[in-house]
Amino acid sequence: MDGARRDCAIRAAERGDADLIADILAEAFAGDPVMNWTFGGAGAFRTVFRELARGVYLKDGFGHLAGGSSGDWAATLWLPKGVEIKLPMANELRIAAAALLHHGPASIRRAQKTAAVLARHHPHEPHYYLFAVGVRNSAQGNGLGGRLIREGLKRAEKDGAPAYLENSNPKNTPLYERLGFEVIAPLPLPDGAPPLLAMMRPAQPGLAGGAS
Repeated sequence: MDGARRDCAIRAAERGDADLIADILAEAFAGDPVMNWTFGGAGAFRTVFRELARGVYLKDGFGHLAGGSSGDWAATLWLPKGVEIKLPMANELRIAAAALLHHGPASIRRAQKTAAVLARHHPHEPHYYLFAVGVRNSAQGNGLGGRLIREGLKRAEKDGAPAYLENSNPKNTPLYERLGFEVIAPLPLPDGAPPLLAMMRPAQPGLAGGAS
């Protein structure tokens, strides 16, 4: 794996990559505190990420994959500025069915509450939204997550736009801060939920017009 990562390439995700991205993100988020609290376990994660990739992020947004000759190891999903999160009913129902099957009706209620909080506190100003970044367990600790995030940030910089994310795992805070994100506030999930931080990266007007 170390040798393969030396020739790691980054490519734009395509709509046909939804299953691959779901596999990567489900593995990366298996221990995520907020995701596990919301759904009651990781059994539905692959379906959640697949349906969101298909219904929103690879349809209305964009993503990137990092990999090499032995496969793909990391993925991101974004929405560009001016695009709202609108998940079609069919995709939403498949997520609900998976949550019900794996974790029972309480998981659906928690997911609805979490989604309502995210929607209520989402920034109104035009911005790029980093929905998810994940790296397979075998490839973590090699900077792939940061490299992929920077690919998306290049687009935000070209537009002179800020970038926003919700940080569901405190161990990722230093990475996001190194990339220029700042904590806005904790998001008010229901009592008993792990912390979820809203983070914004201010627009970089000095880099507008392109970034290397």
